[in-house]
Amino acid sequence: MPKILVIDDNIDNLITVNAVSKSLMPNSKISTSISGKEGIEKIRRDEPDVILLDIQMPEMDGFEVCKIIKSDEKIRHIPIILITASQSSSQDRANGLKLGADAFISKPIDEVELIAQIKVALRIKKSEDLLRNEKNILEDKVREKTEHLRKSYDKLMVLFDGIINTLV
Repeated sequence: MPKILVIDDNIDNLITVNAVSKSLMPNSKISTSISGKEGIEKIRRDEPDVILLDIQMPEMDGFEVCKIIKSDEKIRHIPIILITASQSSSQDRANGLKLGADAFISKPIDEVELIAQIKVALRIKKSEDLLRNEKNILEDKVREKTEHLRKSYDKLMVLFDGIINTLV
């Protein structure tokens, strides 16, 4: 069951996104947060599969939240879909992409686009999770082989020392 976290300071937006997501993606678990700070805490605790993040929030805007998420090794892999006001500029979008956002949705939110973006983000995350898992497996194998080579080298050096001592 995919876990989706929606971070927005506007309660009406949270209710709308929650209702749309549950209606069109009934097998997903939706959680919400009304501030960037609370959202970061939930992300670190729950590790959602996708984050829907409003840009314009008091105290900590979506750009700052995105920057914090993408700088944290444990949670940086979670896809972020920024939710922008309809008057957002291309500069805002470029800034979001530089900070690590994966996609944008403009308000008012189009239901079809929202679900499509979430599904794309879930596919990306699944692929990246598989790649990370494969990387970990390969790193473990390299460590095992390296340790085996070290032990073999040590044995060879003991034999070599024995031969040298016999010849001397």
